[in-house]
Amino acid sequence: MKVNFIPFFKRKNFKDGVKEPEEVIHFNKIGDYDNYLNCYRESIKWHHTKEQAEFYIASDNVTEVEPQNFVPFNMIRVKGLKRKNIIESKTVAETHIFNEADIDGPIVSSGCDHVVNGNFNKWIEETDFDIAIPLRRKAKVNNALVILKNRTKNTIDFFNHRLEMFYKLPENAREWYGDQKSYESIFFDNGVLTKGIKGSGILGLHNIMGCKVLTIPYGGDVLGTNVDGQYFFPEALFYDYKGDRKHQYQRGYIMAKRRTGK
Repeated sequence: MKVNFIPFFKRKNFKDGVKEPEEVIHFNKIGDYDNYLNCYRESIKWHHTKEQAEFYIASDNVTEVEPQNFVPFNMIRVKGLKRKNIIESKTVAETHIFNEADIDGPIVSSGCDHVVNGNFNKWIEETDFDIAIPLRRKAKVNNALVILKNRTKNTIDFFNHRLEMFYKLPENAREWYGDQKSYESIFFDNGVLTKGIKGSGILGLHNIMGCKVLTIPYGGDVLGTNVDGQYFFPEALFYDYKGDRKHQYQRGYIMAKRRTGK
């Protein structure tokens, strides 16, 4: 089994006339996304052989990322993103990756500012699910990563439905958090979340549209989060440097590398 790690990255051209929320402007100022992607790819090698994992970048037709080790990145070019903002582009690209991309094996779809801290193959093989999605404090989806174990007709229908839910959101609600809220819409409709009740999220396995959807904790053994001031998570397979905590990315990356002895 080969696990495919596929972050989305589209280099923003602020002269393209496409309106973006303030968050995109802010994170473009403080984020070093080319470095994140290079470090992300490198961290996978600490815990996986070439036969166990592959790294791609999902993007538009023009974005390029400079490799720090002179090995070009494998780019998956998604059409039709030119006139879309970043979050719409990410949501459309993720749908393409899960449903249409010529990829064999499980897919870990993510953002850029991450570090891999363990081997995913064993966890995926031993865990019963089709799709895994994190819940933060049992209240909100945080799709720092979404894992597709097996592509089936039902999972294709699920992700197409998720895209429909995205476009049903008001424009101002989807321009930044729409990629997460679209998953939440499905969870509200299926009793995984309850509107108006904070912390109502139910972790575990759910049958949604014929798919085994596993909700995992954002801040657990799979997905480590620095929302509580941490920047190193020894037991988590995957680190997410959320929001302004990107300032701690390199610190966490170095600590994770030292842990491997490499």
